[in-house]
Parts: sequence; structure tokens; C-alpha cells
Amino acid sequence: MVLIEKGDHIFIMAGGSLITMKSKPIGALFGVLTLVAILGITPHAFAATTNIVMSPGAGAGQDCVTAKNCFDPSVTNIAVGDTVTWTNNDKVGHTSTSGQPSDNQTGTVWDSSLVAAGKSYSFTFQNAGDYHYFCMVHPWMTGEIVVGGSTPTPSPSPSPSPNPPAVPEFGSIAPIVLAIAVISIVVLSAKTRTIPKL
Repeated sequence: MVLIEKGDHIFIMAGGSLITMKSKPIGALFGVLTLVAILGITPHAFAATTNIVMSPGAGAGQDCVTAKNCFDPSVTNIAVGDTVTWTNNDKVGHTSTSGQPSDNQTGTVWDSSLVAAGKSYSFTFQNAGDYHYFCMVHPWMTGEIVVGGSTPTPSPSPSPSPNPPAVPEFGSIAPIVLAIAVISIVVLSAKTRTIPKL
């Protein structure tokens, strides 16, 4: 395929056929695609992560029920699209399972399975609502996530753990970099009136 630009026209030679296009509609198409890409990544770029700690000693007895810190904080307010990360700072395994111990709906929204000591589990909440959860191994450990609440609950500062959770290599910055690259190509094309060759 060969691209040739002359004036307001782009000539594409492909398979022996010559196709003529005006460059302005292609520039508009790039602009629209860029806008769609930016709008598509915006919610993910500004989504927050809230940390909840599975408290040390919570599996040893029910003292944390009185202190309301089996999961710390025990009630958390977040926005739709936010992620909650449960970190097990106890010496024994725990779960984060949606529902209540007396429900028939346990684990239907999320179920971490067993989270070993020093490990973490994350879940992203896409729908507003009030979500109760508990530890299937230690059912006295309960908590609540309010999605769509007015003010997020501050996260506790987790105590250092021997195995910190792994951080993704690019994280949420990759879509932003992609959008900047697309915008740069559109701007370059508009200024030079040529389509960059790949």
C-alpha cells in the first residue's frame, strides 16, 4: 500500500487500485477517535484504590468484633469504579467473601478464596450499592463497602508486611500514554498535512 498526499487529497495505491480521499475527513476521523479514546480511559485514570487491612489477631478470637476492626476499616465508602484491596496482616489465612454468614448469596459478587498471611486481594466495584462481606474461615469477621457514598473513608496506613503486593508494570498510566501518542499524531498530521509513515 502506498500513500501519497497532494493538496487536499490523499491517494492510496493498493492492489493496483487507486483510491482518492480528502484529507480533512481523515483528520476529523482521527479527532473523533482520539476523543473516544480519552473518554474511554478517563474513569480508569481517576479511579481510586482503597486499602482494607485484615487485622493482626482477628483470626485468633472475637475481640476484634467489639473493637470493630476485624477488617480495618469495617465500613468503607467508595465511588463506582474504585478498587478495594484487602491485605492480610494476620498470621493466618482469611477470605473476603461478599454476603453475610447467614445468607444464601455468599460469594456471588466476589470471593477472594484464601488470602495467605502477607498477601492481598483486590476487587473493582462497578455498581453502586451496599455490599456486606465476611471471612468464611472466621465468620465473626465482617465488613461493609458502600459504593456511591458521598465521602470516601480514609484508608488505614497498613503496617509493613514481609511480602508487599506486586505493582503492575505500567498500571493505569498506559492508557494515558496511548492517548497522548494518538493526540500527538493528530497534531503532527494537522501541522505537516501529511500522514506519518509507520
